[in-house]
Amino acid sequence: MKINQLKAGALLSYVSMGLSTVISLVYTPVMLQRLGDSEFGVYQTVLPIISYLNLLSFGLGSAYVHYYSRYKTQNDRDGMARLNGLFIMTYMVLGALLLAIGFWISMHGDVVFGKKLTAEEIALGETLLRILSVNAAITFPLSVFESHITIHEHYMFQKVVSMIKQVLNPLVMIPLLIIGYRSVTLTIVTLIFTVVTGVINMIYCFRKLRMPIRFARPDFRLLREMSGYTLYVFLGIVVENVNWSIGRLLLAWCHGTTAVTIFALAAQLNVYYLTFSNAISNVLTPRVHRLVAENAPMRALNALFTKVGRLQFILLGCIFFGFVAVGKPFLILWGGAEQFGVDYAVTLVLFFTTMWTNIQTVGIEIQRAKNMHKFRSLTYLGVTVANIAISLPLCMRFEGMGIAIGTAISTFVGNLLLMNWYYHRRIGLNIPKFWRHISRLFPSMILPAIVSALLAVFVHPTSYWEMILPGCCIVAVYGISVWLFGLNRYERELVLNPLRRIFGRFLRR
Repeated sequence: MKINQLKAGALLSYVSMGLSTVISLVYTPVMLQRLGDSEFGVYQTVLPIISYLNLLSFGLGSAYVHYYSRYKTQNDRDGMARLNGLFIMTYMVLGALLLAIGFWISMHGDVVFGKKLTAEEIALGETLLRILSVNAAITFPLSVFESHITIHEHYMFQKVVSMIKQVLNPLVMIPLLIIGYRSVTLTIVTLIFTVVTGVINMIYCFRKLRMPIRFARPDFRLLREMSGYTLYVFLGIVVENVNWSIGRLLLAWCHGTTAVTIFALAAQLNVYYLTFSNAISNVLTPRVHRLVAENAPMRALNALFTKVGRLQFILLGCIFFGFVAVGKPFLILWGGAEQFGVDYAVTLVLFFTTMWTNIQTVGIEIQRAKNMHKFRSLTYLGVTVANIAISLPLCMRFEGMGIAIGTAISTFVGNLLLMNWYYHRRIGLNIPKFWRHISRLFPSMILPAIVSALLAVFVHPTSYWEMILPGCCIVAVYGISVWLFGLNRYERELVLNPLRRIFGRFLRR
């Protein structure tokens, strides 16, 4: 059952992300057209501020998985109940703190949003900030129930709820935009969806999972113990969040909302790219913590690290070459104007950076499970400082491309070079072997690289329909080339086993 849940969770994660991407093809242009560059830019400027407020969770979500895995391994039901109660109370306090800070920030919009925004834009940003602060504050205690579903690996329910929310969200918002409602209404609808999905998760936890909760005698000693664990998880989340989202704020301060609107499409696509790379590793988080709790040998962690890294690289490579082939006309169609064509090069730089750094996300969970994540957090702090220092002057000169270049330089040095040294020397992961396994995929990507470049130069589709043929062409070339020259036996079996079952059932009939 566990294995089925893992496979179904990974599969539904990609179905969910594919659905989300398709929905964005419709939703984002409608939103951009109805709101206009100014209001859309304000909305996109508020989002990173809210993401920074969400950091008040202090990385406790990772601590919950870590400590609950320990109690679950020991079959300590009382410990699990007290842990659940402790986390719910803690998140309620942190949610109230977030709400207070969010409302305080909203009263100083002229400082937060900079001098390039008009008085009307600042007033709108303050309103959006207040509504989204309420949304974030409510999310905090509700996240305990979502984490509880994750730790029990009930991914099918979790992903189905997520997909239903993804479908209903635009089905409600697009008609509201068409009849004239604006960004304030959209944020209120987001708040409603947060409450509804949170209540659904609560009901599932109590009725299906029999989630134990005990508020009496909270174990504050454990909370103090967790503070040492969560401090560096929190720091790592903070700096990683800032590293990928500071660009929109720098553009707002330096160039105004129009520059934010243009860059927002590239940033949004990179978020999707990051999400695709994390889909497999996210469902494996409980397994990593369980392996460490059970003192599994390092070769088991090495095998998991390498296996997932190759699968992530194969997937990200396909998306990257597909974007090389049809990315520019896609961005122009998606944004609805030629000005968004400049995002093509920006997105390629962000994708290329993400592809190399995010094939090692299992390593992050191995660090956390071993409570050896301090170095990563401090390294990421240095990366963020370097990113801001490099990106600011580049942003003033080259706008969005400057942000992308600054992020790429700092991320490659910190997230890739320094972290690989630490993985190998301190954690014990076999990094040379990992990169040898990754490099065996390189020959299979030569032909797709050539074909995608030729398509980008000579094929210029003017509609989504015209993009289908070159898109299918590059996917077919990539699939055939990787199958013949890149995949190992395990990866081929991942494809062949489902096909054998399907054909076997068909032949039996």
